[in-house]
Amino acid sequence: MTPKPNLPKHLPLSRVRAGTRWMRIHARVRNALWFGPATGDPPIHRFDDPAGRFRVCYLGTTADACFAETFLRNPPVRILALDDLAGRSIATVEVRRDLRLVPIHGSSLARLGVTAELASGSNYATSQLWSAALWEHSDKPDGILYRSRHDDSALCAAVYDRSKDGLATVEDASLTEDSQLLATLLRKYGVGLTN
Repeated sequence: MTPKPNLPKHLPLSRVRAGTRWMRIHARVRNALWFGPATGDPPIHRFDDPAGRFRVCYLGTTADACFAETFLRNPPVRILALDDLAGRSIATVEVRRDLRLVPIHGSSLARLGVTAELASGSNYATSQLWSAALWEHSDKPDGILYRSRHDDSALCAAVYDRSKDGLATVEDASLTEDSQLLATLLRKYGVGLTN
């Protein structure tokens, strides 16, 4: 059994300024600002609440991070199906008010008493337990900022649903509509495309 996190009295917090723009690749059948899991569904993502008290929206600070987190989850990935890409949209999400996120990277790892494995390891039960403890903390953070597991040059955000008023979709289009962006992403990660 994983021990309950022993959090400091004051959390390390990174301020994300209003006007910041993030990205999200999502299934076209869902809203870009979807907070999951759905009611009654079990937690399946890294920072979901194991008790179902809150929901989480996952975003990337770049299109690269979103692509890697969405399509490169089971390496090695060498070919993607055009149908899979066509079923996805890429959204630009704007931060509408300052958000305070707990960074799980850099010097904050030592302050929290964890390693980068919390955001990159395969034990989601531990990550979910930590997310729940951060959500419960008296500092009331808006979410978590962490390095992408599949492209650690970029940051991702897990935003708690209590802060959904701080986010707004400003653009949302089919991923395959922007052929230049798609070609750049496929080339960057060495991935081919098939029908």
